[in-house]
Amino acid sequence: MHPARLTGYKMPDRGLLKVCLLLDTVKEDAGTEKLVSALAMRLDRTVFEPHVVCFEESELLKDLSRHVRTAVFPVGRVYSPAGFRLAWKFREYIKRNGIHLVHSFMMRADMFNVLAGLGLRGSAAITSRLNSGYWYTPAKKNLFHVLDAFTMRVVTNSEYAKKVVAAAERLRPEKITVLYTGVDLGRYASSAGDLATAAALGIPSDARVVGAVANYREVKDLPLFLKAARKVAAVVPDAVFLLVGYGEMKEELERLAAALGIGDRVFFTDGKGPVPDYLARMSVACLSSLSEGLPNAILEYMAAGLPVVATDVGGNPELVTDGVTGCLVRCRTPEAFAEPIVRLLQDEKLRVAMGRKGLERVRADFDLTGAVGRLENFYIEAAEEARGLRR
Repeated sequence: MHPARLTGYKMPDRGLLKVCLLLDTVKEDAGTEKLVSALAMRLDRTVFEPHVVCFEESELLKDLSRHVRTAVFPVGRVYSPAGFRLAWKFREYIKRNGIHLVHSFMMRADMFNVLAGLGLRGSAAITSRLNSGYWYTPAKKNLFHVLDAFTMRVVTNSEYAKKVVAAAERLRPEKITVLYTGVDLGRYASSAGDLATAAALGIPSDARVVGAVANYREVKDLPLFLKAARKVAAVVPDAVFLLVGYGEMKEELERLAAALGIGDRVFFTDGKGPVPDYLARMSVACLSSLSEGLPNAILEYMAAGLPVVATDVGGNPELVTDGVTGCLVRCRTPEAFAEPIVRLLQDEKLRVAMGRKGLERVRADFDLTGAVGRLENFYIEAAEEARGLRR
C-alpha cells in the first residue's frame, strides 16, 4: 500500500507488527475517539495487526471488531485493587497476542498502559498528550514524570503541546514525537452534508449559521461563544448560532442564552446528527476554547471550506493562519470574539476566500491518508528502537 515508507524495514520474527491502540472508549463522537477508530481501520494490513482495547463496551467498538481485534478491560480507578488485577490481565493479553507496541491515547489509559507493561519484555509502551495540559496539577506532573521513565515515547499532536509536556513533566524533548493528525476530506466536503439535519432542529432556511463543534465542557468556554453571539445578533439580524456537541453544561448554556436574550436564536444538537451535516449549513465556524492541543474541530471546519474564528491557544495557530484561513482571537472578551464573526458575515468575498484557503491548507498538510502514513512510519521506527533497546 505504501512501499516507500517501508524501505529497509525488517519484519519482526513473528510476522506482522502488532500494535494495540488503548483508550477509555470509542463511544463518544469526539476528536480522539473518531481519530483512533479511523487509524485502526486504515493501518496497512500487510504490515500491521491492529488491536483496539477500551475500558468500556460500545456499539462503535462492536463495529470495529468486525475489522480489527478488540477487547474490553472495564477499568474504573487504575490505582486500585481492581485496577491492578485488570492491568495484570491486560499484561497477559499483550503476551498472549505477541503485541509489540501499546499506544495509549488518554490520561487514564496512559497510566494503565505503563502499569501493565512494567518489566515486560517484547513490548513497548507509547503514551500520548493530546491537549495543552489544562488538567495538570502538581501531583499529576510528578506522577507522569515517574511514568515517563517507563515509557519509550510520548506522542503529542502539536509543537505547543510538546513544549508544555517537556516543561511540566521534566521530560527530554527528544523523547517526545509530534504527530499531526488528519481529517477525512471526503467526509467533510461541503457537498457531503445533508441540509435537512439542521432544518430538523428548527433552523430557518434563510438564516446564516455561526457554529461551534465542541462538547459542552468547561474547557471549551462556550459561554464566551454565546456572549459573543449576542453581539453578533445585534448587528446581523439573520444570524443564528449552533452548538454541535453534548455534555453536562447544556442546561447551563441554555439558561445563559435565554438570559442574553438570544434563546430563540441558539440551537443545540445534543449529540444528535452527523457533524458534516451541520458544517454544511454553517457560514462561519468557531472555537472558543481555553486550552487545545491540535483540535480536530478546526481541521473539520477547514475540510468543509469554512472560515475559522478561534481563540489563540495551544496548537490553534499551527492550523489557523491569522487573516488567511481564519481569525485568531487573542483577547478573551465577547467584543473581541464577535468582531471577526461580524466582519466575515458582512463580507461574503472575504468569507469565501478564507474558507478556500483553509481547504487548500488541509488538503496539503492534514489529509487523513498522510496522517496514517506518518503514524505507520512512527510505529516502524518505534518497533526498531524497542528491538535495539532489548539487544
